[in-house]
Amino acid sequence: MKKRIIAALAVCALLTAGCSAFAQETPSSAAPPSAVSSSVVSAEEIADPGPVDAEETEEIPEEFMPMTDTVPGGQVPASRLNKYPVASGEIYTSGGSKIDYGNAAEGYVRVAQSGSTKRLKVQIVHESKTYNYDLNTNGDYEVFPLQSGNGTYKIRIMQNVEGNKYTQLAAKEITVALNDALSPFLYPSQYVNYSADSQVVKKAAELCAGKTNDVDKVSAVYSWIISSITYDYDKAATVRSGYLPAPDSILASKKGICFDYAAVMASMLRSQGVPVRLICGTVSEKDLNHAWNEVYLEGKGWVTVRIYFEGSEWKRMDPTFAASGGNGIEQYIGDGSNYTSMRVY
Repeated sequence: MKKRIIAALAVCALLTAGCSAFAQETPSSAAPPSAVSSSVVSAEEIADPGPVDAEETEEIPEEFMPMTDTVPGGQVPASRLNKYPVASGEIYTSGGSKIDYGNAAEGYVRVAQSGSTKRLKVQIVHESKTYNYDLNTNGDYEVFPLQSGNGTYKIRIMQNVEGNKYTQLAAKEITVALNDALSPFLYPSQYVNYSADSQVVKKAAELCAGKTNDVDKVSAVYSWIISSITYDYDKAATVRSGYLPAPDSILASKKGICFDYAAVMASMLRSQGVPVRLICGTVSEKDLNHAWNEVYLEGKGWVTVRIYFEGSEWKRMDPTFAASGGNGIEQYIGDGSNYTSMRVY
């Protein structure tokens, strides 16, 4: 059992090629974005973005920096259900770039780009924090969270020039006043990808039937995940940069890496109205790359690593390590202080 736990810790380090290499947080002061005129239109115009000036480029490094915590909210539990992204009439367009920001108060934006065959990124800047995400080139909208709280955000669509150099195709600056600080952690997003028709949503509804409080829902989902999904060592050894979890596929295969465990748990619980963060960071004294969840509980705030289930007993809620086996786990993950959050989704 000890060997399996050690192996699970080791292969989680390979997540650098997936979780940590796909979306990163970098200091926003590295290079100021150029000014872009903004307008609000609802037309679905698609146009070639045109040539780019290679001299007006900036580097987006494949690295990240720690971020500070957000302020928890106090949303009425009944209002948390059925949170799914929708289109709005507030869409900024520039050539083939589209930034739908009409639901920013709910904690997300929708972004799409058509007309480019080069690698694209969405960059979301808030004060000193910058998140970088890959973006598809087929014109389909993808959803990105506004997880850094209230304030001014700049949403940028960046096109690759060469290496890690990118040039700006479009940008929109918005002022965000969240309806509730928990909202970004109640909706699907690129990292926590599900819809009302997803199998993970249906399974969560089955597991949580008749349960009226968040602790019982977390317990039911967590227990099912650690008993039903096994660690995929082959996948961990071959995962590459750009990998994103597909929760329904993980549910079907019953196998996954730590990134998958965290995405499935977040998808299930968010669909049940439980605010959940997907965290990418490091764990153990060796600072191995890992992904896990934090759950918001009324009266307790964000609970990291462990969750109250029954009586006065605290149990580990890291689904990856729990699925690998419980005996001897404490010496590797400690009391939770070995977990270092780097990025929050």
